[in-house]
Amino acid sequence: MPRSFLLRVWDAVKPPPPLPARHRLNRAQRRLIRGTSITLAIGASAWAVYAYIASAPERATSHYREGMRLLGPGDFQGAATQFTKAIDIFPEYADAYLGRGKARQAAGQSDAAFADFEKAIAINPTLELAYTLRGTLWRSRGDTQKALADFTRSIRLHPTADAFYQRGLTLQMLDQPKSAVDDYDQAVELDPGAPFVYLARAKAKRDLGDTTGAGEDQETAEGLEKKQ
Repeated sequence: MPRSFLLRVWDAVKPPPPLPARHRLNRAQRRLIRGTSITLAIGASAWAVYAYIASAPERATSHYREGMRLLGPGDFQGAATQFTKAIDIFPEYADAYLGRGKARQAAGQSDAAFADFEKAIAINPTLELAYTLRGTLWRSRGDTQKALADFTRSIRLHPTADAFYQRGLTLQMLDQPKSAVDDYDQAVELDPGAPFVYLARAKAKRDLGDTTGAGEDQETAEGLEKKQ
C-alpha cells in the first residue's frame, strides 16, 4: 500500500493538537490591559458628557416653550420658573432672559425684569423687543431720554407698531405732540387694529388743535373696542 495513502488516512483520523497551557500575564501586559480599559472608560465618559452638553440648547428650548405657554394665560410665576430652568441649562439663551423679563415685568418685579432685559441685550444686541421693554422701564423710572434712545434703537433694528407707539407716548410726555402723531401714524400703518394707538393719537391731535382728526380717531378706537 503506498505510503502517501497511509499518511492521508493518518491526517484524517489523528487527534487534534493539545491546547496551549494558560500562563500568567506579566507586569507589562497587565499594565497595557489596565491602561487600555481606563482609556476606553474615559473616552466613553467624555462622549457621554459631550452628548449631554450638545443637547443643552434642545433641552433649554423645551423649558422656554413651556414658559411661553404659561406666559400667555398669565401664569407669570410659572413662566418665570420655566425660563429660569432654560437659563440654568443654557446660560447664553437671550430669548429666555427676555421671556423671564416679560414675566417679571408683568408680575410687577420691575428691577428683576430690567436686569433680565439688560442681560438679553448683552447676549444679543440685535434683540429689538428687549430694547422696547427696557425703554418702558426707563420711562417708568422717569428717564425719558434713555427710554427714547431704546425705542429708537428698537425701531432701527426692526420697526414694530409697539415700538412706535411707546416712543409716541414718550414724546407726548415731553410735550412733542407733532412728533408723537408721526409715530402713531407709523404704528397704525403697521397694526391698524390696535384701538389704544388711535386713542393716543386722538389725544395728541387735540393737543395740536386738530379736533376733527381727534374725533375720527376716537370713533375708530371705539369701533375696534366693540369688535374685540
